[in-house]
Amino acid sequence: MDFTVIVVVLLAAFLHAFWNFQVRGSDDKALGIGAIMIGHLPLAIAGLLFVGLPPVSSWPYLLGSAVFHLGYQVFLMNAYRHGELTQIYPIARGVAPLLITLVSMLVIKSDFSQQQLVGITMVSGGIILHGIFQFHRTQTPLTGLALALITGCFIAGYSLVDGHGTRHAGSALSFYGMVTIINGVVFMVYLRLFYPGVLSRISTEGRKILLIGGNLSYIAYVLVLWACLSAPIAVVSALRETSVIFALLLGTMLLKEKLTAMKIVVTIIILAGVITLRLA
Repeated sequence: MDFTVIVVVLLAAFLHAFWNFQVRGSDDKALGIGAIMIGHLPLAIAGLLFVGLPPVSSWPYLLGSAVFHLGYQVFLMNAYRHGELTQIYPIARGVAPLLITLVSMLVIKSDFSQQQLVGITMVSGGIILHGIFQFHRTQTPLTGLALALITGCFIAGYSLVDGHGTRHAGSALSFYGMVTIINGVVFMVYLRLFYPGVLSRISTEGRKILLIGGNLSYIAYVLVLWACLSAPIAVVSALRETSVIFALLLGTMLLKEKLTAMKIVVTIIILAGVITLRLA
C-alpha cells in the first residue's frame, strides 16, 4: 500500500483523536454533535466555492450519505445514554471496518489480499477488544453494547457510500462539502424537533467544540475520503480507526492516565495490523 496514503490517513486519525480529546468534557451529546455538524459548514462552503459542486452522477450517493450519517448521529447519542465514550466508541468504530470488508467482498465483489484481510482484522480486533474490556470492567448493561453495534453498522454504511461517492465525484472537497451541507441542515431540523433549545446554546456553551471539533473533524474526514480515491475503502477505514491509539497516548501523556497492560496489548495488536497493511 502506498506510504503517502497511510501517512495521510494516520494524520486524519490523529486529528480525529485530538479534537475528541480537546472537547471530551461535553456532557450534552446533542449539543456536542450539533456543534460539530455546524462547525463543518464554513470549511465545506469554502471548499465548494473553490472546487465547485459535485456532478449529478454522485447525487444518489449524497442522499444515501445523509440517511446513514443521520442514523449514525441519532444512534450514537442514544448509545451514550447507556454507556461511556470509552465503551461505546471503540465497539462502534472497531466493528465498522469488518462490516465494510464483508459487504465489499460479498456485494461489491471487491478483492482483498490475504495480508489486507489479516491487517484489517488485527486493527478492528484490537479496537473491539479495548471496548469489550471497558464494558466488562464496568458491567454496563447490554443495551449500550447493542446500540454501539448498530452505530457501527451506520458507520460502515456511510463510509462505503461516501467512499464510492467521492470516486464518482472525483473530488473529496466537492463531494464531502455537499454532504456536509445536507447533513448540517437535516441534523439542525432533527435537533429543532427533538432537542428544543440546543441550537441556541451552541454558539455559547458549544463554542469550543464548534471551533476546534468542527474544523478538525471536517479536515480529518476530507483526508480520509481523499485516500479512498486510490485505496480500498475497507483498508482506509481500518487505518482511520487507529485514532483509538492516539486517544490512548494523549490520555497517558497529557492526562497522566495509567498505562495498563490491556492498553499495551491493544496498542501492539493495532500497530501490528497497520504494519501488515503497509506491507500488503
